[in-house]
Amino acid sequence: MQVQKDYIRTNILESALEEFSSKGFRIATMSSIAERCNISKSNLYRYFSSKDDICHELLKLPSVEIRNILSVLTGTKLLVYSNDEIALKMTEALFPVMLKFRKEILIILSPDAPDEGVKLKEMVEQELMKNFNAFDSQRTPEGFSNSLVKMLMAGIESILMNHISDENMKEQLNSLLRYHVRGVLAFSAIRIE
Repeated sequence: MQVQKDYIRTNILESALEEFSSKGFRIATMSSIAERCNISKSNLYRYFSSKDDICHELLKLPSVEIRNILSVLTGTKLLVYSNDEIALKMTEALFPVMLKFRKEILIILSPDAPDEGVKLKEMVEQELMKNFNAFDSQRTPEGFSNSLVKMLMAGIESILMNHISDENMKEQLNSLLRYHVRGVLAFSAIRIE
């Protein structure tokens, strides 16, 4: 009996992820999720009380992974490396998470992201802005860090949306991060190579 419940729960989560990915979080409904996974709406409500409840479950693991890689992507400890090495280390930390949670990250970055996704996105943006400001807060113009973070997030979203192959996605991510790292560090005059 428990095996069947676990199967149904997993099926609901997979169907909801597809529904949110194809329609967007706001347009997807409990009815459309139930229909997609071939169960009744009342049965769906036995497992999850709302779309937000489903989304919370879907974003649990990606949230943990994203928080873990922020420790690698932020901090001046990376400055012992060359610009290209910094970008490569960032790519190595971020790429597996992007690959594993591509659809979940796109939901988080979507304009119609659920509240939990918005909060996670804001937390990531704040951590990255703090990191950029730490390089040279005296010379960083107001709003500059915010612009850098928005461009980086838009670049990641574009790479995920235009995913052709895993190798291509990794190359694009590394190029984006190399460009980004060089720009940040050159602007802050921390390292010019």
